[in-house]
Amino acid sequence: MTSKPRSDVREKTVSMEWLSDLLRLPTAPYREHEVIAWIDRLARIRRWQLSKDEVGNLLIQRGTKRPCWVFVAHMDHPGFVAISQRRRTITAHFRGAVRDEYFTGATARFFTPEGEIRAQVQSVKPDPKSPFRLCRLRSDLDAAVQPGTIGMWDFPAVRRRGQTIFARGCDDIAGVAAALLAFERVGRIQRVPGQVAVLLTRAEEAGFSGAIWASMHTRAIRNAAIISIETSKAHAAAPLGGGAVVRVGDRDSVFDPRLTAHLWAAAKTLSDAPPHRRYVRQLMPGGTCEATVFQAFGLRAGAVCIPLGAYHNMGERGRIAPERIHLDDFEALVDLLVAAVQKPPPASKFIDSDPQQRFERLFESRRRFFSI
Repeated sequence: MTSKPRSDVREKTVSMEWLSDLLRLPTAPYREHEVIAWIDRLARIRRWQLSKDEVGNLLIQRGTKRPCWVFVAHMDHPGFVAISQRRRTITAHFRGAVRDEYFTGATARFFTPEGEIRAQVQSVKPDPKSPFRLCRLRSDLDAAVQPGTIGMWDFPAVRRRGQTIFARGCDDIAGVAAALLAFERVGRIQRVPGQVAVLLTRAEEAGFSGAIWASMHTRAIRNAAIISIETSKAHAAAPLGGGAVVRVGDRDSVFDPRLTAHLWAAAKTLSDAPPHRRYVRQLMPGGTCEATVFQAFGLRAGAVCIPLGAYHNMGERGRIAPERIHLDDFEALVDLLVAAVQKPPPASKFIDSDPQQRFERLFESRRRFFSI
């Protein structure tokens, strides 16, 4: 049996450590503080330059030059935020897109300083005073749940079965892990044509708040090629284990064609060489991602993702379920990000010379038939 190179084994160990550590952290829109604290500690250890903008988005860089590539992922996942408590009844907002029929009878966990408190959803309805839904939950303990406490669905933080990872929330914490791992690996490459940065946003699941702010105010991303990183609802053409996805578009828009072609060229190169990672090129219509927001503000954005099972915890059997991803897809995604930035971003004008020349040759080979 041939043993794997130590560097490869070490990379996989770090990959699982970072992914597992991040998936264990509770998070919800506008309540991403534990994820932010973990990343802040990592940046200090790695001596990365980390800055926070006025709404708490994180920008990670090396050096002082403006980046030409920016990896983007969001730090939140749909979840509960406690408002008040009366005896064992907890009133909470639910922030994020989960259909109403999944709530009643489902169980959540609230993460208090004293420990995790389980509570069953009794009702869900719109809140006329906010953009969120108002939920009432019945706690199984006489324990205090202070306003602002995060609640997530009642599942183990992370489990592994073979190459499948089950977690309370992969979307988009797995994307955050992929962005950080790729940034770390790029830093070990001697010659990268241009600076690479990571932008980690807040409150994507509650109206793209962090991405909208960054689009309007973050100068570092204005002239950069943005790669939006997501987990996106799996479907027949992009199943779990089928490969990482070069995302042509989402439910609302299609992405920069030059960046998409660049990403797909990198994916094809990786798939042809050991360990022969798998990739697909697909429009993923299960949701809207931040690339659509950036493009709306005139920025250049492409997107990649990994297929996601039980999107937003909505299980296939009509019940709340843990989300799941495939590790082969995750590793392929990180490899793709690293490979993509080893060439400069393509010019913004869409003239793809290789296909153009191929079509010209194809025309010339058949031109004579016009005269027949």
